[in-house]
Amino acid sequence: MSTLSSNYAACVKRLLTDLEYHYQPLPSCDADYWDQFHQWVLYTLGPTTTWSEKRLAEVEHAAGGMIERGCPYATTEVRLLYAKVVALAIHVDDSIEDEAMCAELAQFSHKIFLGEPQRTRFLALYQATLKELSHLFEDSAVLRDMAIIPWIVFIDGSLVEKQMLLSQHDAPKASYLEGIATDFPRYLRIRTGASESCVAWIFKAAKEQHLPVDRFFKAVPDAVFFIDVMNDILSFHKEELAGETHNFIHTRTRSLSAAGNRGSGAAGEWTPDDTVRLLCQELLEATRRIDGVLRLEECERKMRGEVSDGVDELDVEIAKQWRGWRDGYISWHFESRRYKLDRDSFMGTV
Repeated sequence: MSTLSSNYAACVKRLLTDLEYHYQPLPSCDADYWDQFHQWVLYTLGPTTTWSEKRLAEVEHAAGGMIERGCPYATTEVRLLYAKVVALAIHVDDSIEDEAMCAELAQFSHKIFLGEPQRTRFLALYQATLKELSHLFEDSAVLRDMAIIPWIVFIDGSLVEKQMLLSQHDAPKASYLEGIATDFPRYLRIRTGASESCVAWIFKAAKEQHLPVDRFFKAVPDAVFFIDVMNDILSFHKEELAGETHNFIHTRTRSLSAAGNRGSGAAGEWTPDDTVRLLCQELLEATRRIDGVLRLEECERKMRGEVSDGVDELDVEIAKQWRGWRDGYISWHFESRRYKLDRDSFMGTV
C-alpha cells in the first residue's frame, strides 16, 4: 500500500472521534529538558553507536517527543530518564538486522543474571540506564518490576521475532500453525512492546510521587493494550510504505485468516483492513474500561469544580496523568516524523 488506504483512514478517524480525541498543540517547550536530552544523545549515546548525527537527531526527535507528549506532568529529571530509555530501545529496534549487534543482544540478559559486564559500550549504557530506573522506583517493588523487566524482555523478544521471521520458509505449515495459535501474535507483541514499563511511567511523575498502586492496578492490562495497539494502528501506514509484513496487524491478519474467519476481501478472505477495523473496536473498548477504572469522567468533573462524589485528590492525580498520556501519546504519533502521518487526514467527525 503506497498511499494512505481510505478504509484505514476512516477506521482511525472513527476511533479518534469515538475517543473524543482533540488535537491540542503543546502550550510550551521545556528548553531545559530538550537541551539536556540533546547533549546526552550527542555525547553519551552517539559514541556507543555507528550512527550519523542526522540519524541520532531522528532518535532524539522521536524519543524526546514521546515523553514530552505522554508525560506532561513529569519533572524534567524524570522525563529525561524515560526519554533515554526510549532512545536506547529505538536504537535496538532499528539495528535488529545487524548480525553483530544481535550476537551481543543475545548475551544481554545473561550478563545481567551472572553479574558480568556487558561486552559493548551501548549495552553497558542500556544496563546503566535501567539501573537509574530502579533508583527512581526504589520504593515500589511492583512498579519497579513493571518499569524495568519489560526492557530486558524487549531485547530477547526482538531477537525471537527476527528468528521467527527468518524461519518462515514452509508456507503451508506456517499457515496451519497460525490458524491454531491465534493468541500468539498478541503474546509476541507484548514481549516486544515493553508497554508495561510505560504504564508504570504514567503514574510516576516525580521521584517523590507515590501513588497507591491499588488505585490503578486493575487498569494495567488494558493500558498495556492501549499503548501497544495504538502504536500498531498509527504506525501501520509507515510500515506499509516500507513493505513490512511481520508487524502485529499482519501477523494477526494471517492468524485470523488461517483460522477461517471471513472478511471483506474480494473472495471473502480476511484482510489487513479487517484487522485494523477489529483492533480499533478492541482499542475503543479497552480505553473505555481504563477510563472507567480510573474514574476519568468523575475526576474531570471534580477538576472543573463540579460535584463528584467519592473522588479524592489522589483519584484526580491518577486520572489527570492518565489523560495526559491518553491524548499526548496519540498526538505524538501525528507530530513525529517517524510515522509519516498527515494529521488533517484523521481529524474531524466521520
